[in-house]
Amino acid sequence: RVASGEPAARDHFDVYLDDGVLFHVRDPCVREDVGHTIFVKVFPEDLEDLPGWRRKYGFEQIRIPFQRSGLLFEGKCMAILPLPDYPISGIRTGQRPHRSPAWAGHRGWKAGIGSLRRPVAPTP
Repeated sequence: RVASGEPAARDHFDVYLDDGVLFHVRDPCVREDVGHTIFVKVFPEDLEDLPGWRRKYGFEQIRIPFQRSGLLFEGKCMAILPLPDYPISGIRTGQRPHRSPAWAGHRGWKAGIGSLRRPVAPTP
């Protein structure tokens, strides 16, 4: 059902937003696609929504080990991440290449959704 609409972003995975949940979908999907952690940077509309120690960075960083939040089915794969419950101005997501020689062919990828401006952190 999620993948029946138009993705919010496309790269190595199609990225969908649905009711406060971020879905990363790949079809077809192979072992190399799911062996890497997916990163998600969530940029709030208001920095005050972030924990104090994250405000200077301007975003919340979430890492999704695919083995914990992903599904493999019928040659497809999908990772599911509920988003924080505050207004979001933008999202960056992707996978970084793994340093292990076994994953040497993976190039990594990244995609953005919405405004990716970094709010300026207030000076103390």
